[in-house]
Amino acid sequence: MSDTAKSRTFTLIQREFQEYKNSFVWTPVAMAVLLSLVMLVSVMLAGRITIVGDAMMQVVMNEDSASGMNITIQIEDDDVAITTDQEVAVAGWVIETEENTSEEDWNFSKEWRFNPSTNPKGPESIDSGMDNLNLIPTVIHFIFLLALFFVTSNYLLGTLYDDRKDRSILFWRSMPVAAWEEVLAKLGVALFVAPWIFIALSMIVQLSMVLLMMLGMWRLGKDPFELVLGNIEFGILFFNQVSGWILTAFWIAPVYAWLMLASAFAKRSPFMLAVAPLIAIVLLEELFLGTAFVRTAIANHMPHISDSGNAVGFYIHAPNWGSANYLSLLLGIVFTAVAIWLTIWLRKYRWDI
Repeated sequence: MSDTAKSRTFTLIQREFQEYKNSFVWTPVAMAVLLSLVMLVSVMLAGRITIVGDAMMQVVMNEDSASGMNITIQIEDDDVAITTDQEVAVAGWVIETEENTSEEDWNFSKEWRFNPSTNPKGPESIDSGMDNLNLIPTVIHFIFLLALFFVTSNYLLGTLYDDRKDRSILFWRSMPVAAWEEVLAKLGVALFVAPWIFIALSMIVQLSMVLLMMLGMWRLGKDPFELVLGNIEFGILFFNQVSGWILTAFWIAPVYAWLMLASAFAKRSPFMLAVAPLIAIVLLEELFLGTAFVRTAIANHMPHISDSGNAVGFYIHAPNWGSANYLSLLLGIVFTAVAIWLTIWLRKYRWDI
């Protein structure tokens, strides 16, 4: 019996990928190829186009826009000569010089030479350089997640509506598959199966980006192992991306369940049925009660970016499990269970549009 249930689940998931192969397979593959080609062209042209080469060096070396300065202060018995090009920052202090400086202001008896660097190789500079390099793979992952949200949202809005519209639901109703198995399989595809395809391809593109960046550093005459591999933390990056999606799956489950409910209930436009009631409830609550509980709940469970580490979906830093709002998370899971139950009921008893 257990093997039969696993076989049915695998068949249902395989069916979803056959029907939505373009969304779940070819879309991330096309993105991976396109991004890799763009990075390859950028690296190949980095040695010829100075803008590309300078930008790459600024990211890797954490260079500032200002150039280094040389200051020479030569004090003799009768006069003072100070040579400088412009205002210079040395060790966090700003030294401003003027052409006419009196001997009382500078009471030295020897020559002083300063060669300040605009990018001191201290601990803070190293950390900043690592942040710059680690941010580049994060941006690539951000692009894949953005596409994932659009793909899965479109899939959930149409998956229970389209087969009622084209009457193919009658065929699947004749198969020995329960309605709850269909619904849970579709939700599992959106929450777990499809995301790992996007995440896996994202990681492959990130590794390709690192190799291409190393090639670019080699073409610019720099040490690629020291400047690139020495400043990228692959383990932490990939762990944050995987654990970030695990936390996201719990947060975004109510949104996905709501989209499926709209798809199972809609007669014309699942999108309008999913959006219009929420807008109406938010406006009525704010108008008559003066509160914003519904709007806050929706905002908490929608994909968004936050500097606190509690962002849903788009994690620039590691997900902050300790400061998560677990009450809101628990209420979202309860809402997900209710919405899925209603979706299963509609799937069993409402076939027509």
